[in-house]
This record gives sequence, C-alpha cells and structure tokens, in this order.
Amino acid sequence: MRAEEQKHLREMTGPVSRSAVDHRSADRIIEQSAVTRRFLDGREHYLVGDDLKLQVGDWTNANPAPQSRADAAYNLDKVLRFIDNVDDRSLNASVSRNGQIDGFSESGYSYVDNSEASLLRRFSWYGYEELRHQPT
Repeated sequence: MRAEEQKHLREMTGPVSRSAVDHRSADRIIEQSAVTRRFLDGREHYLVGDDLKLQVGDWTNANPAPQSRADAAYNLDKVLRFIDNVDDRSLNASVSRNGQIDGFSESGYSYVDNSEASLLRRFSWYGYEELRHQPT
C-alpha cells in the first residue's frame, strides 16, 4: 500500500465511494486483492464479519445494490491492506505485507492479542479512528 493511500485511510472517518472511473464489481475487487480474497475465503471473517459490515458496508449478495456492494468491497480491501501493512514490530504473531491478516485461530473464532487480527477486531468495533495512529 502506497504512503498516499495510507495517509488517506488515516484521515477517513467512514466508508467512501470508489472514484468515478472505478467500475469494478464487488466480486472483481475481491478477486484482485490477495489479502481480501484470503480473508473472505478462510474462516477469519467469521468472528468479525458482521461488525465489519457496520464499518465498511455489506459486500455480500445480501446487499441488493451492486454499486453499494462494490463500494463496501473497496473499503474492506483498503482496510485489510492497511492492516497487513502495519509494522509487524508493533504487533504479535503478525508478519507485515504477507497478503493475509495474521493472528486468527484456525477456527476463525479467536485471535492473538495485539495482532493484525485483534487490530481488525478493534476496527470492526470502533471504526477508522482505530487505524489513525498505527505505524506502517
């Protein structure tokens, strides 16, 4: 994730719409992002998925509006890529920039304290403010 994108995400207070030239569907956004695809293909989202939807929007087919789904997938991808880029020296059981959110248990229902997974959990509860001062 580029420094400019990190700065933009730190300044966000809520989800944003994609740019006018971005016509990708939610499925396409997810397919193109290794970290988002791995997160949603695994069990990791079981613990935080519903709360994440409150922060970024609903990227699933339960959302009947394709543009809204795509915006939600876009915001989810930005958050996951940001968390994957957090400096791993400040986290436990996490490797930065490895294309996945580290720190979830195999079942997906628990996580290591002070890991990428616990940061994502806190984001799902408290929103964008939780990411504002994370080192990358």
